Amino acid sequence: MKLKFKSPKTKIQPSKDLSEIRSYYKKISKSFTKQINMNNPTYNAIPDSTDVMPAYAHDYGNYVARYGMGNFQIQVVMKLDGKLDFDMLSRAVRLSVDAEPVLGCKFVEHNPPYFKRREDIDNSKLCIMEETENTEEALHKFLESPLDMDRDFMVKVKLIRSGENDTLVVKLNHTCSDGAGTKDYILLLSHIYSCLYKDGIYVPKPSVRSRADHEKAFKVLGIKHPELDPSVVESPKTVWPFHWKCGGEKDITPFVICQLPNGQLDILSKYAKERGATLNDLILTAFYRAMFKLTNPPYGIPMDMGVTIDLRRYLPDNKAEAIRNFSGGVVLRIARLFGEPFEGTLMRVKSIMNRKKGKNPGYQSATGAERAEKMDFLKYLAFSKFMSKTSEVTSQNCNFCSPGLSNVGIISKSPIKFGENAVSEAYFIPPVVRPPAFLLVASSYNGIMTLAVGYYKGATSKSKIEKLLNKIKSELMECCN
Repeated sequence: MKLKFKSPKTKIQPSKDLSEIRSYYKKISKSFTKQINMNNPTYNAIPDSTDVMPAYAHDYGNYVARYGMGNFQIQVVMKLDGKLDFDMLSRAVRLSVDAEPVLGCKFVEHNPPYFKRREDIDNSKLCIMEETENTEEALHKFLESPLDMDRDFMVKVKLIRSGENDTLVVKLNHTCSDGAGTKDYILLLSHIYSCLYKDGIYVPKPSVRSRADHEKAFKVLGIKHPELDPSVVESPKTVWPFHWKCGGEKDITPFVICQLPNGQLDILSKYAKERGATLNDLILTAFYRAMFKLTNPPYGIPMDMGVTIDLRRYLPDNKAEAIRNFSGGVVLRIARLFGEPFEGTLMRVKSIMNRKKGKNPGYQSATGAERAEKMDFLKYLAFSKFMSKTSEVTSQNCNFCSPGLSNVGIISKSPIKFGENAVSEAYFIPPVVRPPAFLLVASSYNGIMTLAVGYYKGATSKSKIEKLLNKIKSELMECCN
């Protein structure tokens, strides 16, 4: 389906001022909104089949990212204290897509869209293995390789063997899962493997992906008619000085990780608790202070930073009924103050975050999703492709950025075990988003916090990202001294 609407006459070149770019986008959005409101969407019934399950608006947004907005794959690296049985691991991965059926599906562009179970599951390699003398090289090569959105499954697992130790890497398609869902998958996979290791048997009980999570959340929030809720998702109003190079390669996405030393996580947790703050407040504070020092924004001007919110906070036991996308976000606004110490910035971050927490943060994403599901998906898809092409032009050689933080927290409070083998180290590699945005992901396991950022090759330098992460690390290390 082609999207037909009148495009504004304004032509934007990469060098144009940000305000002009915003004005251009505003005109496009206005034209698009007018177009989709002219007629009701033409819906076709979703096939009535046990191999089909509905997709929801949180899935839509991540799916359309395939059209140039980012690679949107979530990855986890796990280093083990020994060797796994590859055949048993392969069987565990295969059983996992029966326990979580969405992982064995393909997203179907339809109005409305849906997930359909693939017929080639038993003939596909969901799990692969590589023996190498250079673990880091093999690891980076796999992590930087994109998922094929048309051919690959929603999950892809690789076992890298070097000497007496294995490294296990999991890729999940962001179309069907967010960070919290990815943590659930890791624990599911280790559980299935351990069952096979112990008894040789695991009988999967398929999860059910439905609207029950939505309904439970809205009940807790006291929202009876979410589709009528007028609130909108917060969006950044200011951007940070940051230069991107022209011609970034979206199919090559390197990453940088930075780890705090063992034991520092406990020190930070104690420091935060003594000040009535959270570990997330500390990370945000360090992120802000690092950006202040590296980009030198004007003093006294509130600078925006996006923060993801797990909407499972509104569910019983903070648990969804199945692996899924169920996240929202808020925008934090903090100004740069001359000579302010870490604790001063922390108190301001804590105060603002506490106010947001008192207002059910992120719920606007859930009510907005309810409205989005009533839109014509095919027109939304066409518009997203158009905006992607436009963004490719306006993001070339730009001098600003819009940063965001996603703190997935502790991957597991207890050691993750695959049979008798324990995971000694684990961390997340985030989805890579198109410049001028970039996403920092924080994850913790076994007493070690890892910070990670991915980027388009050529859009910026590795040294620039390393400098940022090292600055965040130093802020977190020095605040407790």
